[in-house]
Amino acid sequence: MKNQNEYEKRCKAIQLYDEGVGFNKILQLAQRGKFWLSKWLNRFKEQGFESLRDKSRAPKRIWRKTHDRVVKKILSIREELEAHRTRRSAFSGIGAEVIHWELKQRKIRNVPSIPTISRILSRHGKTGRVKTKRNNNNQPYPYFKAEKMGDLHQTDLVGPRYLRGPKGVTRFYSFHTVDVAGHTAFTSQFTDKQTISFCRHFIETWRFMGIPEVSQMDNEMAATGGGRYPHSISQVIRLHLLLGIHFVFIPQGEPGRNAPIESFNQLWQERVIRRHDCPTLTSLRRTSERFLRYCHYEKPHRSLTQKEHGTRFPGILRDRFWKSLRHLPRGFALERYIDSNGHLNIPIAKGKVFFIRKVDSHGRIDVNGAAYFIRKKLERQYVVATIFTHRKRLVVKQDNRIIKSFSFPIKGHIVVSLLPITRRKT
Repeated sequence: MKNQNEYEKRCKAIQLYDEGVGFNKILQLAQRGKFWLSKWLNRFKEQGFESLRDKSRAPKRIWRKTHDRVVKKILSIREELEAHRTRRSAFSGIGAEVIHWELKQRKIRNVPSIPTISRILSRHGKTGRVKTKRNNNNQPYPYFKAEKMGDLHQTDLVGPRYLRGPKGVTRFYSFHTVDVAGHTAFTSQFTDKQTISFCRHFIETWRFMGIPEVSQMDNEMAATGGGRYPHSISQVIRLHLLLGIHFVFIPQGEPGRNAPIESFNQLWQERVIRRHDCPTLTSLRRTSERFLRYCHYEKPHRSLTQKEHGTRFPGILRDRFWKSLRHLPRGFALERYIDSNGHLNIPIAKGKVFFIRKVDSHGRIDVNGAAYFIRKKLERQYVVATIFTHRKRLVVKQDNRIIKSFSFPIKGHIVVSLLPITRRKT
């Protein structure tokens, strides 16, 4: 009986018992206890050999089962959100969190939790997102922590994109900025991505969201100044320095370091460009404004809680903290820095520009198109290269320890920033 499965072992034990084999002898052959043999003998006497098979241990009754009425409501709301025909669903998502919010707004009783709604959607074939693996190299990454609204803004652009209308095709770029801690956002659309367009976007953004302590971007050439003049300071950087803002460039080829703005870019394209027909740039701007109002005042943000923030809506949070945010100086205008030829000429102010870089296999980093040798042994590790405009030096640090320092000649007079500069550490 050693190598038999459980059902065969039970049948054999019953058979031996019927043949008159002693109780202890059966227990010795089966290598089981008295309770085991007594249990299966009683079952056999009541129901026969079929009772010797294992029974399901699943509960006979699910005490907290979601009512069929609620399940049908969840599926109907999902279909309604997928259609995007109502005002409420024009920019909304279709996931479990949105459905949970809609159930509460419609005052449905006994609203199930978000994980339960996810399971219901999965059970009915309403999910299909593919998870992707992250590529982590386990290297410490220096970053600026955003703890409150106004600490850190992230900016990026989408484009070029194209609109087809009655007057032909319109080529445009969409500039986006998000407040990482406050979750407010702002967008601007231009037909080019020149430096002056970037600066106009930032001015309008700061009028709406306040001035941040740190502004972070990828290595867009219009912002860095390009590689033709390695010691030049772009007009975008100058605008930030003039207003006392620390400017940060993330490592090349690592857009994931700007995850909040990348996520917003994807959301904006999905729910504005692809979902709505905008034949002209004017209609696109109107639709984008409606989308921003929806994000700020109609869509609760998953990172905001009533307990910690007092609201779940980014727009209400911004309105509440508006007075505590930094703002543009009274009367400040970009036009005063535009010369007679239409060129932007902002003076260089005292401040810092950060370049977060990964050391390559030759021990070098790239800053504004110029290569700087750091150390060979720091290969694949992150460092922070900081331009101190008033010192005219480029200082490379790791873990806030200076590794190397280079001369960074800047032409022209260094002025004092219009707003006080805050001290920020990675």
